This record gives sequence, C-alpha cells and structure tokens, in this order.
Amino acid sequence: MMTNANNTDMNAIVAFNKAQAEMGRAIKNQKNTFLKNSYADLSAIQDAVLPAFQSNGFAILQVGGHDEFGPYMETQARHVSGEVFSSRIYLEHNKGDMQSLGSAITYARRYGLSAISGVPVEDDDGNHAVGHDRVQAKVNKKPPQPSIHQRADKLESFLNSKPDADAFIKAGPNAHELLELLTAQDRPRAEKLNQLWLDQEERILKG
Repeated sequence: MMTNANNTDMNAIVAFNKAQAEMGRAIKNQKNTFLKNSYADLSAIQDAVLPAFQSNGFAILQVGGHDEFGPYMETQARHVSGEVFSSRIYLEHNKGDMQSLGSAITYARRYGLSAISGVPVEDDDGNHAVGHDRVQAKVNKKPPQPSIHQRADKLESFLNSKPDADAFIKAGPNAHELLELLTAQDRPRAEKLNQLWLDQEERILKG
C-alpha cells in the first residue's frame, strides 16, 4: 500500500527502485530445529535492506495498530520527499499469551519488511562468507518443502511424545509460528494442537 498514490513524487519511486537495486540478499542464518530447515530471521532481512534504504533517503518504521480487521504490524518506508510506502501484516496469536503475541509480532515484522523491500532470500553456500553478494543458483533441485498439514502432523507427534522441558522450549517459536499459519487454513486443527500444546506446557510446569 502506498499513500498519496495519485500524486506520488517520482523522486521517491526512483529512489525506491535504486534502493532495491543496491540491496544484498538475505541469507538464511537460522535453523528451524523442529522442521529441519533454515530461514532468514529479522536481523538478516534488516542487514540486507536497511543500508540501501537509508542511503537513498528512506527511514523504515514498523508500528502496530488495530482496525476493523484486527491487530496488525505495519511496515513503512518513509522517503525524505514525504512519500510513504507501507505494508500491513495482520497478527494471529493466542489471546492472553504474551509469548504467542511476541512471536506473531516478530513474524509480521520479518515478513512485512521482506514484502515491502522485495529482498531475495537464499541459502548461504559459502560465497557470502568470502564477500560475494550474488550467489549463483544451485544446480541440484531442493527437495519439496513439507506442507502445513505435514508440519502439523510432526508437531502433534512431537507433543504426544511428551518432550522434556528443554526440547519443548526450543520448539516454542517454531510451533507458535506454525499455529498462526494453520489458523488461517484449518482453525479446528489449530485449536486442537494449541490445546495439546497447553496440556504439555502444564505437564512440564507441574514437573
């Protein structure tokens, strides 16, 4: 979404285009221990896009709000000309659960910044470490990623195994992110898994 779309300062568009051309690539720097894959966290996205935005006259703001559709996190790219480019990601979280809310906010900030910048995300195959910003695509095809329902099956199996406290805590951020995504596709399944999560949390707290 962009404000003042009918009277957009072309300087802002030119600057935005230049910033995108100068951006590096966000490197997948975190491992998802539950799903056994990797992803670029918020700091990796920021490292890739903020210097280019800032050198071209943009300030990046991420602010929360609430409208008729619910709570959201809005990412804004404010140009020195006064133009504002923005993107909203609505929050899905468990009511009364601050950890779930925190995970939802981080998730929304990461995806909001990635969406508004259009930054490419790639695996680190060693070229990044030696200063190469552009990494050639790998010849071998990546294996297909598990569907959200396959991920839900893994989470259910994990919870039914009655994990210890350390494994449970480590799985927390990834599990909350999965539940947020699953809520939009299969709310009954998400609610069932959330209750199973709460049951295991209570079991661990009781020792």
